[in-house]
Amino acid sequence: MSIVHVSEAELYAKLEKCMSGERVLIDQAGNRFSARIQLARKMDATVIPEKQLHKSHDDPDEVDSITVPYEHIWELEIKGVVYSRLAE
Repeated sequence: MSIVHVSEAELYAKLEKCMSGERVLIDQAGNRFSARIQLARKMDATVIPEKQLHKSHDDPDEVDSITVPYEHIWELEIKGVVYSRLAE
């Protein structure tokens, strides 16, 4: 797996084009967790925290998604490449 450091704008551009299922790293008020994208829009994404996926036992009714603004997303993994946002 390789890591590519990108600017905030570059990461946002990649997020707008990504497909559901891609892994992201989210930081909300110091709480970091990984999640899978369900739907990406212009400035926010609906994601499913990976902890929720592990607890669901394949029952889609047990999975709760959340919407996060792009500024809370620090990494995006696509096909084994991690795009990591530089702290600005």
